[in-house]
Amino acid sequence: MNRPQVSVLMPVLDEERSVAGAITTALAQAEHGVDLEVLVMNGPSADATGEIVSEIAARDPRVRLLDNPERSIPTGLNIGLAAARGEYVARVDGHASISHDYAARALRHLEADEGLAGVGGIRHGVARTPQGRAVSLALSSPFGVGNSINHFGKEFRETDHASFGVYRADAAREVGGWDESLLVNEDVDFDHRLLARGYRIAFDPEMAVYWHVRESVPDFFHQYRRYGRGKAAMVRKNGREAIRARHLAAPVAVVGTAGLALLAIRHPRLAAAAYSPYLAGVGAATVHAWRRRGDLQPEPGAPRDTSVSVPSLPGSFVAMHYGWGLGFLEGYLLGKEPARSSQRTSSAPRPTALTAPRAR
Repeated sequence: MNRPQVSVLMPVLDEERSVAGAITTALAQAEHGVDLEVLVMNGPSADATGEIVSEIAARDPRVRLLDNPERSIPTGLNIGLAAARGEYVARVDGHASISHDYAARALRHLEADEGLAGVGGIRHGVARTPQGRAVSLALSSPFGVGNSINHFGKEFRETDHASFGVYRADAAREVGGWDESLLVNEDVDFDHRLLARGYRIAFDPEMAVYWHVRESVPDFFHQYRRYGRGKAAMVRKNGREAIRARHLAAPVAVVGTAGLALLAIRHPRLAAAAYSPYLAGVGAATVHAWRRRGDLQPEPGAPRDTSVSVPSLPGSFVAMHYGWGLGFLEGYLLGKEPARSSQRTSSAPRPTALTAPRAR
């Protein structure tokens, strides 16, 4: 087998429902002339994920199954980076699919501009339930995610974060891979360190990621609370230069709401008037999202379904804002880390391994 151009890095944990599809869309990149390998770093999973990947690897030598005993995403990515043979590495999750020419488009950008370290695509949230599709709509709304163009951008441009990025492998190794002390936001921290080295990162909306979102509003709230704690850990590590104005909106909303709740004890009308702009914003964003339900993207090969839970639309916006804001405050002020049973005890990032792990 010739040296591949792209090594797809896929950390997985209990992904038996979706991992085969994720690997299939990664391998489909070869239809556009991309030589690649797919490295799947398994959790270890408690379900049939490992067996499914092993069966695929037995049929296709481009697929390799690697052990990830630490279970965390950044550890898995570093294991894959150490074993990667490609000139470029591409991050793809086991619960996501990518468009058929994803890698080919990224390579054209990277080969034309040596200053680019990575290119990422647009995230289309896909779901199986009406509540999940409400979550998807909230995630593609500027009211929900601020100016995070990875969720709704329409034009190619430079950015500070590549979602599901395709990177130069040498640049990834130069910055030491992914920080294993960060259980969340390890990808944003990785991009932050690339930018600090003088590299640039780009976004191409023609590169599409179909990403499975949470299927209920409570689950969405818990996910974003965890994301908020993860962002706080990254800010504690990198300082204020790692934070943008959009990151402060949700924590301010949480603190402001708590203050208005106290104000409402004696001045309920004043408190209601002060809170009404946010409620109006949620209402307007809900109406706009409902009108865009026809734009919902199905996962490749799946039937289109635009049924959306109407009550879950405003609930998704509120869950995102208050979950993230509460998590950020907990993480930044109280030092609480994102919950995960396999969390590493060391606070220092482990350097990228210099030898490949055991393949199966």
